Amino acid sequence: MKNLIRIPLTLTLLFATCCLCLGQEFYRGELFVTGQHFSLTNGHLNVELSVDFEGLKMPSDESLTVTPVLKNGEYEQELPAVLINGAEKQKVYQRTQALAAGKRNNAKVRTSPIPAVVIRNDHAASRAFTYKVSVPYEQWMERAILLLRSQECACHGKKGDVYEDKIADGIRLPKMQVSRLDADIDADFLSLVNFIQPAPDKDTLHCITGSIPYFKRKEGQKDGKQLGELSEEKQNFEIYCRLRDALHDVRQEMGTELAKISVTGYGVPVGNLKKNETNALIRALKLKEYLRENRLAGRALLDVSWISEDWDSITSLVRKSDMLLKEATLDLINNIEIVKGRERILMSFADGKPYKYLMEKIFPEVMRVDYRIEYTRKPLGATESLQLLRSGKQRALHLNEFFAVAGSYPVGSTEYNDILDLAARLFPESPEANINAAAVALSKKELSKARGYLEPFATLPIAYNNMGILCLLEGNRDKAEVYLTMAAAAGVEQAIKALEKLKIKD
Repeated sequence: MKNLIRIPLTLTLLFATCCLCLGQEFYRGELFVTGQHFSLTNGHLNVELSVDFEGLKMPSDESLTVTPVLKNGEYEQELPAVLINGAEKQKVYQRTQALAAGKRNNAKVRTSPIPAVVIRNDHAASRAFTYKVSVPYEQWMERAILLLRSQECACHGKKGDVYEDKIADGIRLPKMQVSRLDADIDADFLSLVNFIQPAPDKDTLHCITGSIPYFKRKEGQKDGKQLGELSEEKQNFEIYCRLRDALHDVRQEMGTELAKISVTGYGVPVGNLKKNETNALIRALKLKEYLRENRLAGRALLDVSWISEDWDSITSLVRKSDMLLKEATLDLINNIEIVKGRERILMSFADGKPYKYLMEKIFPEVMRVDYRIEYTRKPLGATESLQLLRSGKQRALHLNEFFAVAGSYPVGSTEYNDILDLAARLFPESPEANINAAAVALSKKELSKARGYLEPFATLPIAYNNMGILCLLEGNRDKAEVYLTMAAAAGVEQAIKALEKLKIKD
């Protein structure tokens, strides 16, 4: 008897059927598809394949994974895989699964995914099977090609090759015989999806932060002095150049206004504390004067400060280090006040070895200049937003600006749809972005995609109307009426019209 695979088979009224009976070889000509059958049932595409593997020449300790794949342009969907094991490989597989079953009881142990179907390549048994699977139908699947992707196991040190063979060149399904309600949904209800406009943007404060290390070369710099090796005057020039570079993108972005630049230098405890504090104050004043003379901040606020001894960073770095006597060193830092000779005690502790480590490994990393650039950006119009989008800086756009660009194209056009779909990918937590992307998917009858966008926000009133249209398209009128009634109560005009149309059909 042939092996029968159901993964799963939808046993409901069959609306449309398309059969092909061709002998198509795959995987080096060792396996054959002797029959193909495609059908539509209640919004699902059913795929049925009859496969003969009588000619499979595979050692008993190897395996082959066969994965059917639907593909149409950029769209691709893998269907459940079939694992064909040799006789010895099957024994190993069964032992592995038995062990894995025990591990699955432990929630912290992750096991490998199990193939949908496992078949033993046994010459004493039937070497043919029927593969049946049902997946939600989407518009792109019409005229998609069907591939069989055969993956050899990487056994005995050899690389497992992958073979792809085209089995069906364009799945063509006959026009579905639909009820009057279905036809009316196509004609009328799809026009009742609604698009959500978020609240207008306000000027919001943005910030850029960064750090300029004293003893670390810039990326790509192979020679030359590091910042800490330069004179004070040259340090000021280098810090100015780094800050100017950080400001470049802000000043190039449309609608921005610089609000404040904060610069903070960090020193280390080398020498007398009072002298270090005095030097830190003078250092901050000189750097601020230099940056003002070179008009770094323009009319924006410029704040420059200097921390003479950055013990917080020293403690943090020591805690992360692998230095000897780390805990004892941390204990001294935490319990001896600076004014009571913390540095002097560290210098004498354990023959000065921990302090030498601090001098060589920790202090150079502590010495740095941190900066924070604050600026506001006014919401852009459609024209400016489009320029920014075309320049490849779409991540700089706000959600409202995406919608403004989309609104400059006709509703339903390729550009309109693509921009709203991109907005949902860049703002995955935004209800408005996802609901609008779902509306686009609904207009193209991509129900699975629409549900993916809508489900996380299905309890929000702004999603009720589109959820109702989705349920109608899926054939669930009762649930659709619940959503549409709630949307109508919230004042959504499209939902009110949809309910009126449903009453007319009754």
